[in-house]
Amino acid sequence: MKNVVWFASILLTGLLFGLMISSSVAAARCQISNVSYQYPSQASPDSEIQVDATVAGSCVTTGVDYYSVRVDLVDMNSNYIVSSSSTPIGYTATNFTVVAITSATTPSSNGTWPLGIHVYVIRAGGTNGAYLLDYQTIGNATIQVGSATPVPEFNLGSGIIVFAALSAGIMILRTRRHPS
Repeated sequence: MKNVVWFASILLTGLLFGLMISSSVAAARCQISNVSYQYPSQASPDSEIQVDATVAGSCVTTGVDYYSVRVDLVDMNSNYIVSSSSTPIGYTATNFTVVAITSATTPSSNGTWPLGIHVYVIRAGGTNGAYLLDYQTIGNATIQVGSATPVPEFNLGSGIIVFAALSAGIMILRTRRHPS
């Protein structure tokens, strides 16, 4: 009985040790090293815009797996993906630079439209889980849709001068009409 408990303890310890080692040794298969993007700063309502994302990185590859870059455009007001595109890297992704072109339709009303640009490197056509190899969210792109609504200007200095002049004129006229 003592030998069985001792054997079970050693087996359980070995199993836990093996799990700790395997989880701590795991490394990312791909790394995104740089992302730059171009987008229009202004567009008309309900018009199509294009966002070009240049993605550079490298993957640990044997030439067996197929890699691609996916770019999602996310409307930051609603947190919905408004557009997604996939650009192939190929079987050899040791060092890569690809330009992913993604199009989206602007909102129908004037205003500032914040977009999030999400970049993924994907292996073998997967979309999540074991196939998602690297992910990076890029800073927001802000697009002015339509013309900005102008804020009416009111120069306080000249308004006070006009008000003071009118008030002084009214007081002078009253004192001349009704002398005390």
